[in-house]
Amino acid sequence: MDDLVKKTKDIIRREGLIAKGDKVLVACSGGIDSITLLFVLREIGHELPIRLGVAHVNHLLRGLESDRDEDFVRGLADRFSIPCYVKKINVSYEARKSGKSIQHAGRDIRYCFFDEIADALHFDKIAIGHTLDDQVETFLLRIVKGTGIRGLSSIPIMRGRIIRPFLTTYRSTIEEYTKTRGIPFVKDSSNEKNQYERNFVRRVIIPAMEKLNPAVKNKIVALLKDMTAVNIFFEHEANVFINEKKSYENDDITIDAESMQGLDEEVRYRVLFSLFQELEPSFLPLREHVRLVGKILKGKGPNLLATFPKGIHVKKTYGKITFTKKREALPVEGHYRVSTGRNIIESLGLTLEVNEIDEMDEQSGPIPIAPNIAYFDLEKLGGLSVRTFKAGDRFVPFGMSQEVKIKDFFIGRKIPKEKRRRVPLLLSNHDIIWVVGYRIDERYKVTKETNHVMKVIAHFN
Repeated sequence: MDDLVKKTKDIIRREGLIAKGDKVLVACSGGIDSITLLFVLREIGHELPIRLGVAHVNHLLRGLESDRDEDFVRGLADRFSIPCYVKKINVSYEARKSGKSIQHAGRDIRYCFFDEIADALHFDKIAIGHTLDDQVETFLLRIVKGTGIRGLSSIPIMRGRIIRPFLTTYRSTIEEYTKTRGIPFVKDSSNEKNQYERNFVRRVIIPAMEKLNPAVKNKIVALLKDMTAVNIFFEHEANVFINEKKSYENDDITIDAESMQGLDEEVRYRVLFSLFQELEPSFLPLREHVRLVGKILKGKGPNLLATFPKGIHVKKTYGKITFTKKREALPVEGHYRVSTGRNIIESLGLTLEVNEIDEMDEQSGPIPIAPNIAYFDLEKLGGLSVRTFKAGDRFVPFGMSQEVKIKDFFIGRKIPKEKRRRVPLLLSNHDIIWVVGYRIDERYKVTKETNHVMKVIAHFN
């Protein structure tokens, strides 16, 4: 058995890349890496066994050469009696339309096509021909463009159903295998052009580095392993924190602010990355976003808010940090008359049941047995209505002797700023007699002298 076949077979077993009976879709450009992968998997497949399929994307970028690549892949698949799936698409046009580079657009189109075929035809794995050289090139590209520890980690050998059996193999080993076995493949002329970033790294940067140290690729691979181990550690710490501290309030994610502030910045980045992704998978947070959240955590105000792309809001409110995609609630305008019986106020999501009773419920006393129930001295009441908070509103909270501003009451109760203008206020004529769900007014409470009682029950829809 050839060394490459044996090594690939060992990696597949060790990493659990392919199981017995799997259907494997091999992504084939027609180049040396992907074609060699097809040959090796075909040889290994006789032992496992596995069923193979081939997928090819004609990017229509190189005229007749692109068609030649497609014909070559089709012909090879036909020779091996392997089903072949081809997509033709003008990647240059798609790149202009999306604002992406041609390389980025092409990659997205390829992976989308592979997923479509795998979903439709029930392939278990999608095999990609990435090599150890691709690891090194990607590492250098990320350094040049700017990245963190996560970006300097290894390309995963397996992610979901994507597998990369050659990821620990240098291209020179593959070249030797194809030469020895006489395996045909096609050459992409664009790989000879230094105008493309990866080609420039492969053809110019790495050879220059090898003049300083012929073993530079091995050194980079060793560093990649170290960075991957560090990244795994930070990811573990972030996952532990999230599992212990994350909670939900409706559709919002909440975490204790003090705990978040105490995190190492690298762990905090991963926590935030996970939370942002949960709210909006298309949002990829940057380091500057982490620093902005850090400023919120250190801020001293009771209500601090930062906005991020994709409509994400991060708020710090009384020791709690909240991640949300919901827009702040708008105040509800207008008064709503309230009468005896059932009052449905749809704009506030509120139903009030108002009834006259002769005596208090047992065990209730002047303080209601639940926050959504209130009792008032009926003879002190005028016309009832409901509205929401306005600047300057005041009342005398139950148990106190002086008026306080509703705003100060909200702050004291740690009611978030964006929720204050939706808290219903029950009025008697112009006086606020109940901050619904929180506190009644001292002046309208039931006393020993009360002859008739008004009972109000609030239901929040």
